[in-house]
Amino acid sequence: MSALIASAFAPVFAMIALGWLVRASGLMDRTLWSGVNALNHRVLLPAFLFVMITRADLSGDHVGELALASTSGSLIMIALGLAAGRALGLKPAETAALTAVAALWNLVLTMALAERLFGPDITGAAVVLPGVVLGAGAAVAGFAASQGAGPRAALQRIVRDPVLIACAAGMAANLAGLARLPFLLTPLELTAAGTMAVILLAMGAGLDFAALKGRLRALAAAALLRTLIAPAIYLGLALAFGLRGESAALLALAGGAPAAAVTYAFAADFRSEPGLVAGMITLTVLTSALALPLVTALALMI
Repeated sequence: MSALIASAFAPVFAMIALGWLVRASGLMDRTLWSGVNALNHRVLLPAFLFVMITRADLSGDHVGELALASTSGSLIMIALGLAAGRALGLKPAETAALTAVAALWNLVLTMALAERLFGPDITGAAVVLPGVVLGAGAAVAGFAASQGAGPRAALQRIVRDPVLIACAAGMAANLAGLARLPFLLTPLELTAAGTMAVILLAMGAGLDFAALKGRLRALAAAALLRTLIAPAIYLGLALAFGLRGESAALLALAGGAPAAAVTYAFAADFRSEPGLVAGMITLTVLTSALALPLVTALALMI
């Protein structure tokens, strides 16, 4: 098992390290990475989600249990992020960043690891929709509220977000049977084909070790929530819903993966604590690289 886990994790985190090296070497101007992050948020990740959800087999084993566990876990992490922000006396924008990091799934990294561990047929779409929609919705609403937006304005931003639109459109396309019309999906499949590599590189390029200085309570809370508490909660929910093996490991991966790079795009769009979010992403990449292989091994042994 250790060889399987090492062979799955090493290439994925190597891609993240490569992204950091590309940025640190100056091979690409640092200002270009903001455009890459925007492209990921508005085009690549939505295309990836749409194709995945459209093609998902929603009649597979344990689909309902996975969806319920995903939904429950996301709601719990949103509540814990908000509670931690209040307990630590964080500002609204800092609490929004903490909640987004705690709740929003790093879907691309999770699916990259899952495919290497379990093969391309792993049932993922059942957990994709609740985990992404609730996490992204909480991120957009939190950042909007931290900028003084009322509930109506926050809701308008939520329904216009490309990630959430892609999830809703993908589910509608799935239910309408559009997966049986491959010529309709081909352009989006081509768009989504390089998504994993680009987003992993962008995650590495976004690592900012200078952002780890200061606001240590918020950074430590993000790492604790993301690296230890979230995988424990998702694994506990997996057991509660009768999930074992690959299904339990998938939930543990989703919970314990580093903070999603798209969180930075949300923060940048709202001009709301992008520096703090960069620090949270950086720290969770480091802590997850150490903890997530152990969490995965534990989940597979249950």
